[in-house]
Amino acid sequence: MRALLLLGTLAVAGLTGAALTLAGVRSPVTGPLTLVFVLFTPALCVALLLSGLDLLARAIVAGTASLALAGAIAEVMLVTAGWSPRGGVVATAIACAALGVAAVVLRRRARPVEPAIAPPPGEPAHES
Repeated sequence: MRALLLLGTLAVAGLTGAALTLAGVRSPVTGPLTLVFVLFTPALCVALLLSGLDLLARAIVAGTASLALAGAIAEVMLVTAGWSPRGGVVATAIACAALGVAAVVLRRRARPVEPAIAPPPGEPAHES
């Protein structure tokens, strides 16, 4: 229960930072909260993809992937001369949306298919 409370608090803090950055609010808390969004949100999305790992391995891989994604986004933005806090938040949100969609698709594919109900003996099977 404490872990869910911590995850929820970090998610709300990160989303608050992203909203403040996108709104252009200048505050001493905007930078740290935006950093929480940029680092925590991708880690959470990657962790959703790693359902087969135990908790510690999932946290390590998700944290490492989050740092790598943040570094890659920053590098691409610097190379293209498009560096801005708003652009970083938008790029991170797009990457996280893609990871979230991938997690949903993979979970739907992993569901077992319900077997077809066989007709009772003596009844012909209906073909569609």
